[in-house]
Amino acid sequence: MAAASTPDSFLQKTTDELLYLVQHPELYHPALIAEAGRELRRRGASLPNPSAPEPGPPPVAIEEEPARAGASRWWPAGVLAAAVLGLGWWGLRSSSAPSTTPAAKVVARPAAPIVLEAVKAERLPDFEAETAAQVAELRRQLPASERADTTATGRYLRMARRYWLAENAAVHLTKQARTNAATGVFPGQVDLALERISWFMRAKAYNQHLTPLMEARLTLMQQGLALRRSSLQSFKSRYEAELTMMDPGEERVNEEATGFAEELRGRYQRKEPIRGNITDL
Repeated sequence: MAAASTPDSFLQKTTDELLYLVQHPELYHPALIAEAGRELRRRGASLPNPSAPEPGPPPVAIEEEPARAGASRWWPAGVLAAAVLGLGWWGLRSSSAPSTTPAAKVVARPAAPIVLEAVKAERLPDFEAETAAQVAELRRQLPASERADTTATGRYLRMARRYWLAENAAVHLTKQARTNAATGVFPGQVDLALERISWFMRAKAYNQHLTPLMEARLTLMQQGLALRRSSLQSFKSRYEAELTMMDPGEERVNEEATGFAEELRGRYQRKEPIRGNITDL
């Protein structure tokens, strides 16, 4: 049986791989099967039904053996009873005629059709293609002197991949909240996006031994994901309370988080805060 894996590793597995784990519990550790099941539920995938146990053999009835002494004592009475029954059967056979009335035909009523209600559930994309392009873009932005440190560059790009996986998922869910397109799997998808954010935050807590430029960009990623985490938690609470998820405050948070992402890609210049009385503008 395979050993249990860490929760972070499930974020990099495809749904087919997770289904394979759940469908073959005899090959893997129970904790691994449970974690794979939770991951599939967060993605909105349907879990396979557990196979029904094979029916066991029918119980064997054990008959008690009659006492031999009783059989030897009652055998004359048994012979007499058998003779009487034989004569009665012979008389019934000779006097009774076979019945010609056909048996009533039992007509089975057709079963009522099963009506299935279709529910549209959107699956949370993995964003692997988008993330790969975004990470490559960040690598091209690094000066040649920064890329010369291949160890630091590799660590920086791995952190960038964690950031973009979480950012892309958060943007996707924010669009659903804005357009009221969330379905019943929305809370589970929010949990998955929050786990991706935590995946980045846990790694950011350690010293990656990066260059000052790389550290500054990781700080931008951290600030942007902190805003996304706050919004996603608010979206989930409002969805479960059947409230409107998007409001002007959340729109401003989304705009600021988007600004951090655009700044990382060199497409956004942060503006100076507005000073003075707004009525004088």
